[in-house]
Amino acid sequence: MTESRRAWPLATALVAALAALPLVLLWPALRHLVESRMLLHMLLEFPALFAAGWAAHGLLAWRRGLRVSARLALLDWGGLSGASVASCVAVFWMIPLALDASLLLAPVALAKYASWWLAGLLWAGSWRRMQPEVLLFFVGNLCWMSATAGMLYMDAAQRLCANYLLGEQRSTGIGLVLLALLLGALALRRVMRHGTV
Repeated sequence: MTESRRAWPLATALVAALAALPLVLLWPALRHLVESRMLLHMLLEFPALFAAGWAAHGLLAWRRGLRVSARLALLDWGGLSGASVASCVAVFWMIPLALDASLLLAPVALAKYASWWLAGLLWAGSWRRMQPEVLLFFVGNLCWMSATAGMLYMDAAQRLCANYLLGEQRSTGIGLVLLALLLGALALRRVMRHGTV
């Protein structure tokens, strides 16, 4: 029992550090390191910001108890609101022009950090409230869009993002297709574990 009591503050500290991850990107050297490569920008930074929002949801639920979760559930019937916001955020930041703008304009970069963080915060509560069919619809749609964007990045004969080279664009495309396959497999696993469609 004492070991679990000792582990609890450590786990909470790790979750709090993850929730505060977007603040680390305010350090210019680290931000440049991550965002100078398209693969790291889209497949490391975006999921990390999403995970930070997810961790923040866990902290809110732990600190404020069931009251916050109940209020969020009223605004997010069946998980539809959170899933819709997360889908819109993911779609918007797959657009090459949006990616370029986030590198050139500070307000757009801040909007990127905030939107991915908010998407993670909302999705963390939504996915548990979703019916299996709804979960498969949203995740399947996200997988289809990621795979399509990935194939577009791989097959394009010219650069779609002004700030990234053609080779980086192709490797990011491969990464997006692999991410789509992984997300699809995770969604199917959850549906098979908790109920069939």
